[in-house]
Amino acid sequence: MKTRAENLIGIRQYLNSPNSFQDLRKLIELWQNQPAHTKKRFTTAVALCGKNPSPFLTAEGFADAVKIYDYSALRLSPTQLIKRLIFDYQPDERVQIIYYSTFPEGLTYPVDLFTQMAVFLSYKNLAVSDSDFQIPFEELLRSFEFHIQKNNIQAPLITFPKRKRRSLDAQDYPINRWAMEDIENLYVYFLSNIRFLDMKLDIQSGLFFTNHIANMHLDFERVGKWVGTLHLAISLLRHPNVQVEQIVVDTNIQEDSTISFAVQCSKINELYDYYLIPMENIIRIALDNPRKYLMDDWTQNLSTEEIQQTLENIFQAYLQFKSRAAV
Repeated sequence: MKTRAENLIGIRQYLNSPNSFQDLRKLIELWQNQPAHTKKRFTTAVALCGKNPSPFLTAEGFADAVKIYDYSALRLSPTQLIKRLIFDYQPDERVQIIYYSTFPEGLTYPVDLFTQMAVFLSYKNLAVSDSDFQIPFEELLRSFEFHIQKNNIQAPLITFPKRKRRSLDAQDYPINRWAMEDIENLYVYFLSNIRFLDMKLDIQSGLFFTNHIANMHLDFERVGKWVGTLHLAISLLRHPNVQVEQIVVDTNIQEDSTISFAVQCSKINELYDYYLIPMENIIRIALDNPRKYLMDDWTQNLSTEEIQQTLENIFQAYLQFKSRAAV
């Protein structure tokens, strides 16, 4: 099926809070203000679960600014949904909203959905972003243009934005979120190709870009509900001919996040279930050479002992989470 635009911007959103409704409003307003040539080159779609967006959009006067594909009552898998969507999909310059579930389905579902959309609807390039715009929308578009210029279509390509500042919501977190991201990133390096460690890839910025051939190599069928982006990175970095790019981007301050500590612990559990590497092993590797394996935005002013204590605190908090979950 031929789409009007060659490039797909996919936004994943859990519509469950006042902030999430405002994120949706902001996206629509940002897209409305884009020039015509941008709207011709890019389709913007939202994969949305949670509350029904229609009453809010109607009340706010946005009904004509969006096109909604409502499959929420059907509880379809991404593969099942795509089989329906390829017949229903008629993208135009409006924001395309794919309302797939009234329930929170996790982080893997929208990544799976968008990569399959990019394959079966013949998009040359794909961006997948969180809806909270830790990376501003204008930086998303700038990064996407960089990715498109790098795409020679002959090999799988993945581009990771590198945040100048990892602006993370740390309120009410029992652990260091920056360190937790680094632990999860180490899973990616040691399960794919350690040579990419020297690039210090920012794998969890909430935004990544792929090309068509990369999306064709992805399979999320047996992957847990929280590790979609990590599994995508592992799968592509394992590919012998993969092209990996990164571009430095500015960030907004993140004041709200759907990624709770429980979600991060669930990621670790799923990584173990799928890849059989315990968290303790990853931490032991990190402590062998913390300056090499961990980002300096939180380690540079700490002693080796302080870094070790930070990682030990995370491990103990994870063990407590597992203990509570087992009860």
